[in-house]
Amino acid sequence: MSGLTGAPATGDAARPKIEVVGLAKRYADVDAAQPAVLERIDLTVAENEFVSLVGRSGCGKTTLLNIIAGLIAPSAGEVRVDGKAVTGPGGGKGMVFQQQALFPWLTALQNVEFGARTRALSPAARRREAEQLIDLVGLAGYAERYPAALSGGMQQRVAIARALALDPQILLMDEPFGALDEITRIDMQHELLRVWSSRRKTVVFVTHSISEALMLSDRVAVMRAHPGVIAAEFRIDLPRPRQRTHAEIVALHDRIWRHLN
Repeated sequence: MSGLTGAPATGDAARPKIEVVGLAKRYADVDAAQPAVLERIDLTVAENEFVSLVGRSGCGKTTLLNIIAGLIAPSAGEVRVDGKAVTGPGGGKGMVFQQQALFPWLTALQNVEFGARTRALSPAARRREAEQLIDLVGLAGYAERYPAALSGGMQQRVAIARALALDPQILLMDEPFGALDEITRIDMQHELLRVWSSRRKTVVFVTHSISEALMLSDRVAVMRAHPGVIAAEFRIDLPRPRQRTHAEIVALHDRIWRHLN
């Protein structure tokens, strides 16, 4: 189905990797008269699919991502991964945040090795995996540098490599490029797609940028606030890499923008 139809995109025929069913979230300390943070969220994500959540600040994108991650419990509904309810973090889910949260006392390579610590690998195997991931994210030659000696974009590459070192089935990304300048951000979008094509993962990606979502995603879920709901979904049936000036991309950008207003 073309994204230009504006109709909700349909899920994969097989059982989804992620199922969000009837999800709602209200914080106990919020006035009961205030709208819920999230209300009636239903979302499916197929295995190896790249889905972006787009919306204005306060619409609940990060809250939804954290519930999928198992970091926050929903007030109603549930999240299932491979048909099993998510009750906490882990379970094949890796996260990348806007703030890289690298350990400043560890080198880039050591930070990535730390990500593999929970896997049943020997120290030598962990080192080999970390070296391969450092190369994969384009940081060959920077493995022994500490985070303070790396640019913001390089630090985010290390953060992505560290998340991949967990060998997660699902990669959850919360505005990972939001703090970068526009040129570096576009470079990182290309880098992420290259890494994703090499090590296919199921990705849920939170962003404020419609353009970023259109460049990266198989599908875009548009969220609105008060309460936080999914207002529309759009499938993007265009090969990657995509041109920002492609007529279908421009038209879809306009449609998504209208759903945000």
